[in-house]
This record gives sequence, C-alpha cells and structure tokens, in this order.
Amino acid sequence: MRRAMWFVIKCILYIPFRIIFPTRVINKKELRKHRGKGVVICCNHKSYVDGPLLFMMFFWRKKSFLVKPSMFDTKFKDRNMRALGCYPVERGKDLALIKHAKSVLSKNHAIMMFPEGIRVFNPEDALALRNGAAMISIMAGVPIVPMVMKRKPGIFAFNALKVGATISTEQYQGKKIDKNDLAELSGKIQSAMAGLLDGFEVVRKPKWWETAESVISRGIVINDEKLLVIKRVRDGQEYFVLPGGHVDKGETAREASARETLEETGVTCAPVRLLYKTKFKELESFYYCSYKSGTVRPERTDGTVEPMWLDINELKNTDLRPNVIRDQLVKDIKKYGVTLARSQIYVK
Repeated sequence: MRRAMWFVIKCILYIPFRIIFPTRVINKKELRKHRGKGVVICCNHKSYVDGPLLFMMFFWRKKSFLVKPSMFDTKFKDRNMRALGCYPVERGKDLALIKHAKSVLSKNHAIMMFPEGIRVFNPEDALALRNGAAMISIMAGVPIVPMVMKRKPGIFAFNALKVGATISTEQYQGKKIDKNDLAELSGKIQSAMAGLLDGFEVVRKPKWWETAESVISRGIVINDEKLLVIKRVRDGQEYFVLPGGHVDKGETAREASARETLEETGVTCAPVRLLYKTKFKELESFYYCSYKSGTVRPERTDGTVEPMWLDINELKNTDLRPNVIRDQLVKDIKKYGVTLARSQIYVK
C-alpha cells in the first residue's frame, strides 16, 4: 500500500520536478545497453538534491539507492525511505549490504550510489572514492556505469548528466578478492569519472579562504567516542587545543596535520578530509584524521602540556579553543556522527 502511494506521489511530482531542475542526460545509449539488467550506477555527489534528481531522471528504471543511515533514524522515515527503494549503508554491516545488493541486482534492477560517500564541494576531496561500489559489483557479478553531474543542481538552472563507458568486472569473477582488487577497480571508476568531468564540470569560483594557504594545520582525531586533545596550563588557566602547528615550507596543510599530531601526541593518524578553516590569530586548517595507532605520551614533564583523550560527550562544556571550532564540532558530531562526513566550511 505504501509503495503504491509513493508511486502516485512520484507521478504527480515528476513533471514539476523536471521543470524546476531541468537536466538532460548525455550518452543515454550506454544506459540503454543495461535496460532490464542488473547494473551499479555511480555518480559524483554535490548536494542534497542529487538523490531526488537521479530518482526522477531515471523514474521508470527499477532501482535501489544506497543511503546514509541518518535518513532512517525514525520509524516514519525508515518505512518511507524503504518504500522508495532506499537502503541504509551502515559501517561494519558489509554482509547485510552485499545480501541486499545481490537480491536487488538478481531481479535485474539497478543500484545507484555515490561512491565518494559524502557531498563534496572541496576539489581537494573530490573523487576520493570508497570501495563499496567495487565490492558490490564484484560480489554480484555486474558491470559498473560511471556518471557525473555537470554542476551543483539549482532551481531553474540547466544541468546535465554525462554517462561514461561501462566498466566490466568479469576479470574479477571466479577468484578470491582482496583489498588490492577492490582498490584497483575503485581506481578504474575514479579514472573514468575524472575523465568525464575533465572539460565538462562547471566549477564555481572559490572563496578566498578556500585558496588561501593556512599557516597552522590541526588534526581532529576521534577514536572510541573520544577526541584527541592537548590540555594546556598557562597563566593560571586550564584549557584544551587540538594537536597541530605551523605548516613547514614545501609541506601541505594536510601533511602537516598528521605530522604535528604525531609529534605532539605520539598518535599516528591519516588525514581524510578538510573540515574547517578559521582565522583565529592566523589562518588555520582543521582536518578530520582517521586514527591508526599509538598511545598518547606527554610532550612535557612539567604538566603544562598534556595530550589526552576527551570524551566527545563532554566536549560541549569543555574550554576547547578556538571556541567557534568547538561549537561547530559539537553540532557536526551530533548531525553526522563521529566520522564527520561533511564538506569544508569557513568558521568566522
């Protein structure tokens, strides 16, 4: 009953949506090759409208969307999202995801996904693909069709979707798949999407803070619901800062965030994405970094500088400086979870 209701709603909304977000598809014939067949369709991700746009653009194609779990956080949203053919992608539940994908693809439906995993505006993080699309296509034995969006969808702004050549997964069938195979296939998808974007994508003019070089770079490392910080005692005041320091000559801010974190805390991490920039005393960059290894060690023995793990539930009431970053971090952890899957912003 719920699916029938949504089908009627979709039919009513189809024409108005296509008028509000006018979009054409380039190289449709590549998609027609897979009509009535199981296929994984990968597209770049620029805004919240991307999912509904693809949904309406391929209205008559039987499909399933892989969506972040936060879209299913209430019973009402869960029922309706599933009625629309959406499925939550949860970390650590790969077997359930593969089972769902195989079920969908065995019915000759399509799976549509954004392999970047997040909305990306920052060119530094664009097309940093995860291995989910590669894993699903190999396990189900179906091909992959790369597709890219010309620009971020806008109301009454003409847009285009460009479809690339099909990527076969036949060479991976009948063999034991390892991480190298997944990385290799993800690399093929990435190269195909990058080739489609070259000379096609409309890139907005960057803001001043997006191109300005940061003087200081800091790492945001979260492990087991705890944030890596440094406690400082100075002039009778006790406060906290995120590990980081000045960017050396010939070094990028991304590289500096990991180096400074290791030097100041003894923790090894890998920069994932740029989250924030702010001008405190100097222009600072804040990178979300994934924890790799190491235990905190004191930088000094006099107790004035002490690296430690801080419970993220206590972050709101902690004097973490600069406070504007603390407040934004609290909001984003609540909204996105500890993986902080968001795009770069400037915090004033």
